[in-house]
Amino acid sequence: MSDTQTAPRGLALRPIQQFLLYDAIDTSPALVFVADDEMQYLAVNNTACAVLGYAREELLSMRVPDVVVTAEAPSLYQRMMDDRSQQGDVELLTKDGVQLPFIYEAAEVEVAGMQYWISIGFVNSQLQEKVGQLESALLSRVVIEQATGVLIGRYGLDATAAFNVLRGAARANNLRIHDLARRVVEEPDTPEEVITRLQAGARPNRSRRRRLGHA
Repeated sequence: MSDTQTAPRGLALRPIQQFLLYDAIDTSPALVFVADDEMQYLAVNNTACAVLGYAREELLSMRVPDVVVTAEAPSLYQRMMDDRSQQGDVELLTKDGVQLPFIYEAAEVEVAGMQYWISIGFVNSQLQEKVGQLESALLSRVVIEQATGVLIGRYGLDATAAFNVLRGAARANNLRIHDLARRVVEEPDTPEEVITRLQAGARPNRSRRRRLGHA
């Protein structure tokens, strides 16, 4: 088939391709942002609006630092413009104040002779959940260590014995060790569950023994 035969068909398909691409990008799983040199959003896809909780008009009235919650947002943006591209991860702030981890790739684009910057990426919900789990685990460990220290100070136990008392008391009473540890730290008197466990098996150091019924 000659070029003269294929050209009209190619021209006819162009509006259809543009329409399909627009719909595909607007509803794709990826978040898409287009901004100018001043970090002003000029275009955003529907997915970005839905994930962040904004109407399209609201996002288009905002700038990159309004959404990218890091003090380095302006310098990151400048670096992207200098390098003409960028990959990385930041946190996006939703309208409800929730911070979402965003993994993105950004690059320069030219439309109608004008220079813009497009960023495409995904909110990693699994990463967000993992970070939350790690934070909870860290906080739980801190409270347990604090409670262990309290028991060491009150009853002259060594660190291993104090932890075993705390763990055994939690198991015997079907409690989460974190919750029981918090009570040990926050309540003025040692919880009865811990007292019972101490009486059942722990043997405080004679030189530092305290009456088990008191803090």
